[in-house]
Amino acid sequence: MNYYALVGDLKESRKSPDRKALQEVLLAQVDAINSTYAEHVAAQLMVNAGDAFQGLFLSQAPVLEICDRIRYALADYCGVRMGIGFGAIETSIERTQSILSDGPAFWNARQALSLVREQDYYDTRTTALYTDVQGLESITGLVNQVLVLQDQVTSRWKNTQLELAKHYLMHHGFEKVSQTQVAKEMSLRVQQMNTTIQAMGFFAYLDTRRETEQILIASFGGSAL
Repeated sequence: MNYYALVGDLKESRKSPDRKALQEVLLAQVDAINSTYAEHVAAQLMVNAGDAFQGLFLSQAPVLEICDRIRYALADYCGVRMGIGFGAIETSIERTQSILSDGPAFWNARQALSLVREQDYYDTRTTALYTDVQGLESITGLVNQVLVLQDQVTSRWKNTQLELAKHYLMHHGFEKVSQTQVAKEMSLRVQQMNTTIQAMGFFAYLDTRRETEQILIASFGGSAL
């Protein structure tokens, strides 16, 4: 059976002016992911080595949505790099101890994380995917290029744009929600919300992110065995 392994680390977290707050936010988000996506968790997301985290998810998991929730939860403190690996697990799986699991899924995730570090596209890249499962090479290459382009878009978001993305993705994930509702939630004028969304290309990002997620679920989810 194949799984998604997710490994990540925080960028320059030691330079954060409030490492205690950063650690608390990371731990809180890890707990939130494990609770919100419990049906998709094979072995819980957990923090290890202080500035790193890892988890194991079932093949139908909305792994990109999970990555975005982690990324934007930490956006006020530091950047994050994440590697997504798809493959088998060769050890027993302990739901509360993902650090005990190992196999191609985690090896591939570490390979993906190395790809983020080595081909960082001027420090804009946050996420990469890698798998050794036969028949998925082409879709993996295409998804990685889409992820690069999505990171190029999001790297330009600042101030209100970043706050909007953080609020939307943390509260709604990739679900379609009206601009009017989001404006009300953020106590912003609808016109200001419309202008901000257009300037940042947020709905284009959201639509392509959602479509990429669905392609992964259809292609990788069908390769679970």
